[in-house]
Amino acid sequence: MVRIVAILRPFRLKDVLQKLQGQPSIHHIHFQEVRGYGRQKGHLDDYSADDGGWAFMPKIRLELLVDELFAEQVMESIAAGARTGRIGDGKIFLLRSAPVSGV
Repeated sequence: MVRIVAILRPFRLKDVLQKLQGQPSIHHIHFQEVRGYGRQKGHLDDYSADDGGWAFMPKIRLELLVDELFAEQVMESIAAGARTGRIGDGKIFLLRSAPVSGV
């Protein structure tokens, strides 16, 4: 089993969930509202020691537990639902846990 974490635009969550609907390989779905700073506006502003100058954008953090054989298919579904074609659509991370021995 692998964990997939996706950061996406809030208004794309409904489309992503529709793309994921009916996939039998998904064991867990969890999402939460988060805020992030990055290249959403097409450029990276200068960092400063003052947090007041940063523009944190609202995002959704989507986390799924998926059978490893279907991870690529699930990531493609997430990308298809989240894609707008503009900078700042989000990121998808695939996390594999190391095997535990001697337990």
